[in-house]
Amino acid sequence: MQNGVQCTGKPILKCLKRKDNIANYFIGCSEWKFNEKFHRFINIKENVDLNLLRQLLDGLYEGESNEPTNDCFTVLHNSSKKTLCPHPHRAGNIIKQGAITQKTCGVKYFKIIPHDIKSCPYVILVSKGIHSHPPPPPSCVPLTIRSRLQELIHQANDNNVDATPTNIITGNLIKTYFGTDYLSEIHASLNNNDHLRYYVDKIQKEVHPHGQGLLGVVYNYSRNINNFCDYVKRLEFFEDNNILIICTTPEQLFEWKKCKYFQIDLSFKRVAVLTFARIFTNSATTIAYQRMFRALFDLVSQLTESSPQFKHIHGTGWSCIIGDLDYAQAKALGLVLNEIDATKNWEEHLINVFKSCHVHFKRKIHEKRYDDILANDMLALLTATSEVEINNLFNKIETKEPDLDNNPDTTNIAEAAHALSNRRGKSLKIVTAILQGRKLDKERFTSIHIHQKYNVPNRGRDKGLIAHNVLSNKHQVNAKIKKSNNTKSIPVKRKQNARASSSKKKAKKAITIISDSSEDEDKCHNDNDNNKENNASKSSSKFDELEYQEI
Repeated sequence: MQNGVQCTGKPILKCLKRKDNIANYFIGCSEWKFNEKFHRFINIKENVDLNLLRQLLDGLYEGESNEPTNDCFTVLHNSSKKTLCPHPHRAGNIIKQGAITQKTCGVKYFKIIPHDIKSCPYVILVSKGIHSHPPPPPSCVPLTIRSRLQELIHQANDNNVDATPTNIITGNLIKTYFGTDYLSEIHASLNNNDHLRYYVDKIQKEVHPHGQGLLGVVYNYSRNINNFCDYVKRLEFFEDNNILIICTTPEQLFEWKKCKYFQIDLSFKRVAVLTFARIFTNSATTIAYQRMFRALFDLVSQLTESSPQFKHIHGTGWSCIIGDLDYAQAKALGLVLNEIDATKNWEEHLINVFKSCHVHFKRKIHEKRYDDILANDMLALLTATSEVEINNLFNKIETKEPDLDNNPDTTNIAEAAHALSNRRGKSLKIVTAILQGRKLDKERFTSIHIHQKYNVPNRGRDKGLIAHNVLSNKHQVNAKIKKSNNTKSIPVKRKQNARASSSKKKAKKAITIISDSSEDEDKCHNDNDNNKENNASKSSSKFDELEYQEI
């Protein structure tokens, strides 16, 4: 449409051919002429049948001779509640769902039962008449297969804590119980996965009558289902909707007190480690962390019959706590330590006992992509030793004690513990997460005791912290050697290439500079105008290479 006048053209198949015989087909207007505007066109993909499209546009398509008739052979079982057919039906030019009609059958069944069923345990079933319908699909799972399938689901639930249809289908229990890999091969009715889902949900409701959410945790904790309270030591609700669930055992706390340091972190790496406590909460504020540390230290005093010891306070005990770059977490720890020893404020306590993760600090600098000077100043904070040097770098004060320097600079061990838990599943329901954590902690402590008693490691290869650091150092040395070899093997550029590369570097630097001067703006506009003219000349030269054809 142009100036309010609508085009009277019809869609036809057209073609643009280049001089190199490459053709581009499109649907265009019959009134369109070369270099004329205000006509719509649609590009055609390569996989389109051009002959069929031409017949459709010209109105010559009469349909395929072997087109299927509008008959439907869908048969549902008698107990089905569906009223519409799942397949589309054609009524003239309208596509809609067909209606399910229930048909009656004149066949009658007679069941003959003996008076003394014990002496004659047989029943005779007689059918009289001819069926006026095809046999319905099998909808009921036979009793023997159903009971066997329920045993399989119970076994899967014991293995995985939270059995799902996907876990069962992808696991090996079907092969173990039925000798086949697919449920549909056991019985035709199991081809419908809703049957399996129904039995799984039924058994899950029997095992967890109040679900596997927070209500399920409260139910298991109040009833002590399967010694639930032996692992879940605290379940607290607060007025600000904060929820705190602490899971640990006396054995874990005794081992925790023997450590010189411990780590708190979310994690990703895989190192053989021990977890001393698992905490589930819905808040990450300073108050929430303060409640968490207070409850943990109180549990240590309650279950080990001795209060936790900190070296900078009591002269013995934990000398260092390694955490993530989380201000709320660090401040909460300092406030709880201030409750234990009020002679120091929370910041002084952190200076003496808290150490942040250097890996996270370096990673954040790398992710932010600071310039080299600023990044080097930030990294220098990690090695600064004097107040003057720190003030020159970032105007902040940081002191270190020998006890902190002897401890790791990363939270990789805590990260490894969390990664080990993630192998058992992610985004789990809270009851499932607690039970999985309980099982994993018991497994790890048992493995450690067997290792200490019989000197049989969990793995043939050493995956401890020392071995991990040695391997990491080797990787760094090899990377430096490889980098130095690459720099030595770079050939000398020619003068012409060197000039070209230098001009490219200058152009890159010019792009990154943002100027507010009017001269730069005028220059930018002039460059844009020149680019537009060049683009227009290029497009006109391209059109000269095209040859228009109507087909």
